[in-house]
Amino acid sequence: MKAFKDTPRPTAPLSVSTTTKPSPRSSDRKKVVRLLALNLNPRDLSIGLIMLKEYALKDPVIADNYEIHIHQWTKRYEAMETEDTLDGLNLDELVEQLSPLDTDVFGFSMYIWNQTFMTELARRLKAVNPNVITLFGGSQAGGYGPRMLEEHAYADYSIKGEAEYAFREFLLAHLGGDYSSVPNLFYRKGGQVHTNIPSDPRATKKMSYLPTIEDLPLPYQSQEYRDYLDNLEAPVTAQFETERGCPLSCAFCSWGTRLPIRRRRQEDVEAGLTFLLHHPKVRAVYIVDANPFISNEKGLWLTEYLLHKNDSGKPVFFELNPEYVRDPRVIDNLGKLQGDELAFGVQSTADSTLKRIKRRFNREIYERNVHSLRAANPDANIKFSLILGLPGDTLTTFRASLDFVIGMVPSDVYVHDLLILPGSEMYDDPASFGIEIDRNPPHQLIRNETFPPEDYRKAKHLGFHVKLITRFRWLRDQMLELKQELGFSHVDLYRAFVTHLVSKGVDALEGHNVDSVSSETFDARTQAYLSHPAHKDLLRDHFETFRAVQAKTSPMAWLPPTQFVSSGASPHLGRM
Repeated sequence: MKAFKDTPRPTAPLSVSTTTKPSPRSSDRKKVVRLLALNLNPRDLSIGLIMLKEYALKDPVIADNYEIHIHQWTKRYEAMETEDTLDGLNLDELVEQLSPLDTDVFGFSMYIWNQTFMTELARRLKAVNPNVITLFGGSQAGGYGPRMLEEHAYADYSIKGEAEYAFREFLLAHLGGDYSSVPNLFYRKGGQVHTNIPSDPRATKKMSYLPTIEDLPLPYQSQEYRDYLDNLEAPVTAQFETERGCPLSCAFCSWGTRLPIRRRRQEDVEAGLTFLLHHPKVRAVYIVDANPFISNEKGLWLTEYLLHKNDSGKPVFFELNPEYVRDPRVIDNLGKLQGDELAFGVQSTADSTLKRIKRRFNREIYERNVHSLRAANPDANIKFSLILGLPGDTLTTFRASLDFVIGMVPSDVYVHDLLILPGSEMYDDPASFGIEIDRNPPHQLIRNETFPPEDYRKAKHLGFHVKLITRFRWLRDQMLELKQELGFSHVDLYRAFVTHLVSKGVDALEGHNVDSVSSETFDARTQAYLSHPAHKDLLRDHFETFRAVQAKTSPMAWLPPTQFVSSGASPHLGRM
């Protein structure tokens, strides 16, 4: 069997274990809990698992009766197609490493990108030790609700919502074997799945979140977290949470519908950021909040800190919606930040789509704030994301959204396949949104009444190449200049150039049909393609040829519909 150790290692450890292999079990030995995470990219030690562990161990009964260990891995995209691996990792080796015979409870942090990995790992661990307890958490497990236990015999328990308090109560209940009072828990009793989650939606929502996060331990204060950073082979991006909650109620999101915002104290945030930004193994900090600048007061002190107290020179990344940044002083400060990444989730600019997914978009405010950022810093690192296949969206409206994003001169563009998140309104009632979804993870779109499969492939093919062009800064700037000379729309010019590349046999997908490629891999694929100087030279040469022809013909002349994308027919949109 080919092991993952036979292929090149990533820049961070594939697995982190905070303990040595357990000694043989004895009656007075503490119970062993292992918390597991699989990440998309190399990063710091999971702050979600660290907070679970540290909050639980604040209870003296738990501290006296349990030892809790964290293991995490990183997807290995370069080994995805290696035999006997899942997400590029060898599960048989991981099972051996995790010592299931010497473990009492496994906790799985489950998200849409790792559900298949986590459930298969759980199945194998349970096969080795049928007596081990398996507990699932994270937005994916919570969104599944009772289905998690109904469909997976190896799944014993599942937590819905913010899990710190529920996890602590679960460990206390495990000592006595009665789980009926653990909040937000799904469990089996008498062969049936039970829960103590209230039937009233308002009571359920209130139970799903912590009233305050001020008493949650900050991950960077954990010695385990610090030791992990100290022992990294190469610097990574560290994650940091300054607040929880979101005032929005997007139909495609399972984060939470209008959950109240609970913020860390200013002094705690500044102390945490100072530690991380000055740590030699941290190359950048990613603020994981839904919208960190929605409060004018907080937005001002946070940007003032980054401008005047971050003397490390390291970037800080945010995801935000510029519509909700109302204080011009905050916009001005954001524009002055050097190297920091601002990720704007546009998703769609189509009015009909936005109405169906319960999301707002104010073009005027968007453009004004982005232009203000550009005025303060022409090289501002601004990235935009779109979701492909949203209800009500069409090929035409998607191209219009893409045109808007290209016109904002982004440093990157993310085009995401629509994956319908368990727990979201769209997942609970897809028919009302005019869509059909795959009930198996990662819950891809099968059918959209407004977005036929061939149109979807065309849009996805274009979206991939827009990302490729945007990542190649020289080519992005040349396309912008040519657009200004010709006066055509951004998206029509991009479509024409992409069609030109296809007609000349340029295959940036390197042998893969776009309908067989997950948008999750777009980053890795574009980075891999552009890492070869010969590929950049090829794109330069083709652009010069394309530009020379524009003096004689219209870009639209390059767009015969049968020539746009060459991918095989598919009966549905799923598994793309």
